[in-house]
Amino acid sequence: MFVFSGDERDEDDERREAPAVRGAEIPHDPALEAMQAKLRRFVIVSMATLGIGLLAVLFAIAWRAVNSGKDGAAAGAPFSSVIELPAGARILGETIDGGRLVVTVEGPEGRSVLVYDLATGARLGEARLVAR
Repeated sequence: MFVFSGDERDEDDERREAPAVRGAEIPHDPALEAMQAKLRRFVIVSMATLGIGLLAVLFAIAWRAVNSGKDGAAAGAPFSSVIELPAGARILGETIDGGRLVVTVEGPEGRSVLVYDLATGARLGEARLVAR
C-alpha cells in the first residue's frame, strides 16, 4: 500500500482498481467489433480465393503432365513417305510444324521454301526467295 501526501487508500479502493490493473475484460466499442468482423470476413475470403487459385494451378500442372504426349504427329500411327526435292537442291534447313515439313533448299534457281505434308509426302506449296 502506497501513501501519497498523507492520503491513505483503503483495501476497498485496491479491490475496485485491481481488475483494471490485472487486465480484466474491458467492454468493446460496437464500431470496433464491427470492424473486426469485416476484417475477419475479408481474411477468410482472401484465403479461400488464394486456396482455390493454388488448387487451379496445381490441377493445370497435373493435367498437362498427364496429357503431355497425347497429341501431335508422334502420337498418330507410324507413317512412311518419300519427299522429292528438285534436282541439284541442297537442304539448308528444315522444320516440322504439326503434320507439315518445311524445307529450305538452295538450287540452281535460287533459294526456296518447300512445304510438304508428312503423312502423304505431297508437296503443299513453294515459296521462291528472290533478292532484289
